[in-house]
This record gives sequence, structure tokens and C-alpha cells, in this order.
Amino acid sequence: MKHLSLICAVQLPLASWAGLDAGIAAYTVADYAEALVEFQALADQGDMQGQYFVGFFYHNGFGVKTSQVEAVKWFSKAAEQGDPRSQYYVGIIYATGKGIAKDLPKADLWLTLSATNPKTSYRDSLYTKEEIAKIEKKMTPEQIAEVKDLVGKWKPQAQN
Repeated sequence: MKHLSLICAVQLPLASWAGLDAGIAAYTVADYAEALVEFQALADQGDMQGQYFVGFFYHNGFGVKTSQVEAVKWFSKAAEQGDPRSQYYVGIIYATGKGIAKDLPKADLWLTLSATNPKTSYRDSLYTKEEIAKIEKKMTPEQIAEVKDLVGKWKPQAQN
């Protein structure tokens, strides 16, 4: 039984990387159908990178009909686990309100989380902070304070 546990512990992460590598390889040659199969399998297992890519495909209409509702669904799953790219996209989609109800406090929350995420590059953080400034000009001081409070309390969630 110990051997089976050890084998699973070693092989499951490798299978995840194999699916990610295969998905990226298919994406780079514009085989979006195959890439989506690989990314969707990962996403369905709670893999943050797979969820990001599924969201990205729906956001951009790669091999699927563009759907911001589906994009936010998948980006949100990865964003809740702490993926800064997904946090950014959730924020931008809520800020624009294209294909989904515009929600500036949610946009501010997710963009702030992305901008302050340690995994975000300095350049991307600066760009995101510019977007936050534009959004906060349209918000009340109370809304901004509430968002800052939520940001301070936010913790990444583990996926099942």
C-alpha cells in the first residue's frame, strides 16, 4: 500500500505537468481544440494553471465561442487560489462590464490583489495600479475603504 501511495504522489504531479506542457504545445501551433482538452482536464481537477488557460480561451475565443461568463468562472477559480494573471483578468472583465455585469468594487478588489501579489512582476504591478486608479475615480470613498478592508483579509483558497 505504501508503494501505491508513493507512486501516486510522484506520478500525479508529473501527469499535471504533462497535460500543461501538451496544452501549451498545442496552443503554440494554434491547435486550440487539443489545447483546450488538455487544459480542461487540468482545470476540472482544480489545477490553477489549467483553470487560467480555460478562462483565457473563453476570454479570447480560442477554439470556443467567446464568453466572459465562462471566462470569469474559470479565472475566478484560479484567482481564488492566488493566480495573479487570473486575478487581473477577473478585475478587468468586471471593470469593463463586457459580457458580464459591470462591478467596480469587484474589479478594484481583484486588480488590487493582482497588483500586490508577490508573483506579479514590478512592471505588471505598475500597469495594474494605473487601472485601479481609473476605477477608483468612479467609486465612492466608502466603496474604496470596503475593498481595501477585504484585500487586507483575503487569503488564497485551496481547491478540492
